[in-house]
Parts: sequence; structure tokens; C-alpha cells
Amino acid sequence: TGVDHASVYMLEVDDDSRLGREIISGGLKYYAPQVPSEEAIADMYSEAIDFLASRGLAQYEISNFAREGSASGHNLKYWQRKPYLGIGLDAHSMLRTRSGSALRFATTEQLESFLASPGWDQTRRLSRDQELEEAWFLGLRLNAGVNLRDLRAEFGASAVNSFDPILTDLECDRLITWTADQVALTPRGRLVSNEVFERFLADPLAA
Repeated sequence: TGVDHASVYMLEVDDDSRLGREIISGGLKYYAPQVPSEEAIADMYSEAIDFLASRGLAQYEISNFAREGSASGHNLKYWQRKPYLGIGLDAHSMLRTRSGSALRFATTEQLESFLASPGWDQTRRLSRDQELEEAWFLGLRLNAGVNLRDLRAEFGASAVNSFDPILTDLECDRLITWTADQVALTPRGRLVSNEVFERFLADPLAA
């Protein structure tokens, strides 16, 4: 491939979609019988990683690959929790308040409502616990993973270390690599990343 950047997404079918309901019922509409199994999708994803690597596009995020210097600066803002501003229908934004806390807001997804009142429809100020959860699951999307020194500097060692039981379980399952300063998903962990991320949304002290 001659491109500098590529994105690869594994197929996820919503159970409540037309295709999802057709698959569940064993129907034939929407080419439901031709939808590949989860195992086949995982195999295709792994093959895509190898193919792109052979063409000089290294994986830097679960779904994104780039030549050196061509990673998406726009998307990196999301994963690195940097401020961004969305404009238009169903646009999402994240800015920092004067105190440094994250403020997320979005416009409506309904066109008529947006045209009548194009202001922000949803606003949410994240708590410190919510920000720490985001730091884990957004940072882990990146192949470089989460820098524990940076995380402790921002949230405190006690809060970060409270996730150690979760990290221990994930490391035992070979879903992450864990060193003194870094936590990152393994190739196996990237295949089941959503399941890994869910672990960080629970109360770490209850784990």
C-alpha cells in the first residue's frame, strides 16, 4: 500500500439493529448468514496488522496504523485526553475548566432541534475518579500504553495503585504487559479490548 495512514475496525453488530436481529433469529435477510464469526473477524484483524506492517505502516492504536510521522494528530487528542472542540450537529467536545477539570459537552443529534437551537445539548463535568478511568481506557488504546509516572503525577500514587488488583488479573490473563512505568495491551488484549476496558470502570477497591 502507498498510503501513509490506515484504519482497520473489527465488525461489531448491534443486537438491536436489523442485521443483529436477523442473525439472532437465524434469518436470511441482509446477508446475515455471510457475517463472519468472531473468530474469523479476529483472524482477519491479525492478518491486517501483519499485512500493514509488511508495507511499513506500524500499529500505534487499536484501529490505526501509520508510517513514521503520519499518526493522526486529531485522533491522538482524544486518546491523550487533550482539549478539542466539535462544531455542528451531534458534535462532541472536551475542554478544561480553570481548575483543570474536564468538561465534556455535545450538541443534539436531531437536525430539527439543532437548527432551532444550535447550542450545547449535553454538558458533563467529570469527577476525578471518572477522569482516572478515562485515562486508563483511552491510554490503553494506544500501543505505547499508559505511562504510570505521568498518571501518578496527575492523580496521585494512591489512586493509581488502587488499580493494582485489576492489573494483576489482566497480566495473569496475558492481556496486558505491566512494568514499573508502563502498562500496555498485548496483541491478545487488543482483540478483546472492550472487555479489558470494562474492568477499569468498576470500583477498583472492590476488585
